[in-house]
Amino acid sequence: MVTTANVLTVAEFERLPRPLRVDQLARLFAHLAMPYRLMAEWAIATGMRRMELCALTVAQLPETAGLDAADHPLIGLPLAITKGDRPRTVYPPIRLVDRTHWYVGEERAALVRRMHRTRSDYRPPSTLFLNRNGAAVTRAHLSAVFAAAFAAAELDGTLHWLRHTFAMTMLARLQALAAEKPEINPLKVLQILLGHSSIHTTAIYLRCVELHPHEIAESIEYLYGEVVPDAV
Repeated sequence: MVTTANVLTVAEFERLPRPLRVDQLARLFAHLAMPYRLMAEWAIATGMRRMELCALTVAQLPETAGLDAADHPLIGLPLAITKGDRPRTVYPPIRLVDRTHWYVGEERAALVRRMHRTRSDYRPPSTLFLNRNGAAVTRAHLSAVFAAAFAAAELDGTLHWLRHTFAMTMLARLQALAAEKPEINPLKVLQILLGHSSIHTTAIYLRCVELHPHEIAESIEYLYGEVVPDAV
């Protein structure tokens, strides 16, 4: 009976999401070319799903001109396409939005010009991220790119692990804020940020935060330390 219980406990533990450590993120990012590295940054900074990243358009990118990063470290971005079509807003760091504007004005624009020279009938899609052929990045291709990057970095995981890492990091930050502001419900806020229909789905991250406090503390400093004042 005890042996059976232990086996079940271990099996349950192994199914829990794990955060990627800072050194693992660095190794993964080193094997991602543009625009996939930028998409990875969006995934880990906002918790966006694969379908949401692929659906993001140039027109949705918030303008940051005149905004001070010190006063507006994060900027809201309503998503048009989400799982279950539930309304959701994500909050990327303004510096990430600035880097994305650079991608649009430089790398994406250069790709579009190159495609125009190659094909006179080429019309760029409205999607923000384009593959090397000037087409929208598909979900299947994005998954394949990340599978190759994880393998090259000698890491287990998928693109969805970036969402898990965001969730655990954000929950830890919200718990710290709730210690000073009891009116904050960390789990409810995280549910809204992740776009979960049920809070029971979100609740799994409570146990994950308990199991990986050191890795998550490092992630908070890495992801928010230079972006959000007093993040750690």
